[in-house]
Amino acid sequence: MLAVLLTAYLLGSIPTAYLVARGVAGLDIRTVGDGNPGARNVWLHLGWRWGVLVAILDMLKGYAAVRWAQAMGFAEPYAFLAGAAAVLGHDTSPFLRFRGGQGMATTLGVMLALLPGETLFAIVVFLLAYRLTHRWDESLLAGMIWLPLLPLVQGRELRYVLYPVLLLPTVGIKKAIDTLRRSGGVRRILHLHR
Repeated sequence: MLAVLLTAYLLGSIPTAYLVARGVAGLDIRTVGDGNPGARNVWLHLGWRWGVLVAILDMLKGYAAVRWAQAMGFAEPYAFLAGAAAVLGHDTSPFLRFRGGQGMATTLGVMLALLPGETLFAIVVFLLAYRLTHRWDESLLAGMIWLPLLPLVQGRELRYVLYPVLLLPTVGIKKAIDTLRRSGGVRRILHLHR
């Protein structure tokens, strides 16, 4: 099982946004916009087509990690762990000195493998909300809230309700850390504790 989790982590850690931006424009995506090596930053600086490509590739990482664990014959809890390992790999890529994206697309890929109908519904809600408001974070929240809510309403097993609840906060935590890093807040906090 350790080999499956390590494979899932390494799969998740492939820095797709960085590779696409380098390959297409010779650009280090970490040096523009919010510095996040993820699909949204690629979308903003290289155009929506490249952003969508990166999002799909990041989703495939999470999807493949779960399917890999399932194909190896492991019980469902291990598929859940493999999905979490892929998201962790995306967020802490060793190829980018343990920095990475915020994990949203990879999380969606994981959830697509586990709860395909619910995840597709959440994606549609997000896209519609973004189309109407052009507000990324609010639209993301409007869509992603359905990942635990739909299984709850459908009476699915508790693990299907709790898993997205436990996985999704990593996106917000990663965003907060990135914001602190950009503002120099981490250095100031460390300096205050010396």
